[in-house]
Amino acid sequence: MNPTQAIVRGWWREALGAALVLLSRILTAPRTPWENDEFLFAEAVRKFDPSRYHPHPPGFPLLVLIGKVFAWFVHDPWRALVVFSIVAAPIGFVAIARAFRNWIDDPNLAICGALLYYFSASMLVHGTLALSDGPAMMFLGLALFAISSPHGEEHDRNAIAIGIWTSAAIGTRPQLFVPIAPMLIVALLQMRTMRQRAACVIAFGLFSAMWFLPLVDAAGGFEATRLYEAKQAQYVAAHDASVSRGGKSMAQLAVRFLFHPWGTKYVTLPLFACIFLGIAAFVQLLRRDKFRSTLWALVVFTIVQLIFELGWMDPADAARYSLPIMIVISMLAVLGMDVVRRSVKVNATPMIVTAIFAIATLVYVWPLVGSRTKIASPPAAAAAFANANLPANSVIAYDVSLKPHAEYLLSRFRVVPIEKAIAELYDRPDVPLYLIANGASSASGAHVFTWPASDAYEKLTRQLYRTVTIVPKPPRERYLVVRGAYPLEWTAAGDEWRWLGPDATIRLPRAHGSEAALTLRFSSDVPYETNAVQISVNGRDAAVVNAGREPVIAKVPLPPDPQIDIRLRSAHSFSPGALLHNADPRTLSVQLTSVVSEQR
Repeated sequence: MNPTQAIVRGWWREALGAALVLLSRILTAPRTPWENDEFLFAEAVRKFDPSRYHPHPPGFPLLVLIGKVFAWFVHDPWRALVVFSIVAAPIGFVAIARAFRNWIDDPNLAICGALLYYFSASMLVHGTLALSDGPAMMFLGLALFAISSPHGEEHDRNAIAIGIWTSAAIGTRPQLFVPIAPMLIVALLQMRTMRQRAACVIAFGLFSAMWFLPLVDAAGGFEATRLYEAKQAQYVAAHDASVSRGGKSMAQLAVRFLFHPWGTKYVTLPLFACIFLGIAAFVQLLRRDKFRSTLWALVVFTIVQLIFELGWMDPADAARYSLPIMIVISMLAVLGMDVVRRSVKVNATPMIVTAIFAIATLVYVWPLVGSRTKIASPPAAAAAFANANLPANSVIAYDVSLKPHAEYLLSRFRVVPIEKAIAELYDRPDVPLYLIANGASSASGAHVFTWPASDAYEKLTRQLYRTVTIVPKPPRERYLVVRGAYPLEWTAAGDEWRWLGPDATIRLPRAHGSEAALTLRFSSDVPYETNAVQISVNGRDAAVVNAGREPVIAKVPLPPDPQIDIRLRSAHSFSPGALLHNADPRTLSVQLTSVVSEQR
């Protein structure tokens, strides 16, 4: 057999699988950007500027650098990153398949495991986005392939490859440093010679310098880089590891991180049944040559990553964050399929089960994946409407979650945060003001852009940006928050409100009418049935209303004074942090859903 025939015979399964993965990624590629991080990465490809959060900490320098290379050919920073993610998928598939093959020593099972991973719900949803996850999994797969390959006495190629690919995975997604560091230590201990260890460390160091020094330069020096990274650590401690968890139990977190990434329960339950069956075979692989089994590196990586996820990562992003641990889950599942295959004595059992899982998962995610291939994402559609229809002198006010979208897609307008825009323009009737909101709105003149609701959207995303609205704010509906009121909030169902503290004051514009109508209510999870709200105008009592779970409108007369301050004092208030155990520091009383100033 000549070398070409040997390669074809040895790699034809991987080639077919890679072609299938590539085709699936091309067919499910998004039409427009969607997630907020996509815009930050695209801005970074356009101009690498960490000081403006382009990209956000911890920096993702290798992703940005490779994105710039793809942008030379694609001429669009966002599309360049999408193309990179698409290209990374078949390469990562082959690498993981070959790693599985080295460990399992069964090419058909190895292919099934890699297909199971690349046709998982999380990978189908997130693998083609302009994010770091897909490319990072490619580099991680290449590192695992190098780790799983036997180390020869004569050369250091595998050792060098381990150093390069582990560094590349960290440079693409720096959060992977946490589980990769112990994995790399295990891999170093298992190498045969000190020469190989030295080669691996040197390759890791040199390649890391290639992506880390450009980050330092873009950030403005080592001290600026340290401060930039410190912000990320502070944010993770305050948000991901605390507020975002909302009082969830460890069991709830485990479900979110372990089960939701696989999608529907009709896949998850039989999949984890296969995993249970595969545990014994997996343990046997670990016992092979005792500690010399290179599979230990993957085990250590997975354990550390799982602890990191359950202890500190944001459960809203669990589907994406769990992609690293899903590799070993896929391997356990196909080992379980092998048990079933030997029991039923049907050699094609793993292929059949994998195909069923893949088809069922694709059907499950299609309401989301299919929508984004045909319809512009709600933020992109809202921006297109604004660019085509709003006056050039309009100010677009964004809520915090839509800041990257607004800055990237609405550059022809002045874009500012909602609270800042309202404070500046509440008394400027000559300036058109529009809000771009993450949610729906029932306000007059609002334009709502949405994707269909689905279980996949709920389980696999942060549940943001499914509905985005352009909301006009005419002068008669504007007011200034003086004190005691929190930022505006929306839901996909069209509810809009601003929580008030127990003592809040708002100010109306000078061109106010003779009457103001204030709509009050509160949500179903507050610890009281009604709340008496005393309303005063410029220090004079004007009305008392009992707010409840249904909206109540308080109409108060306004004096002809140029400055009108309306004070709302509530009889009851509560702390969400104490009631719901979600680390919310606010003290809340009632929701202010609208303020309209008009002539009687």
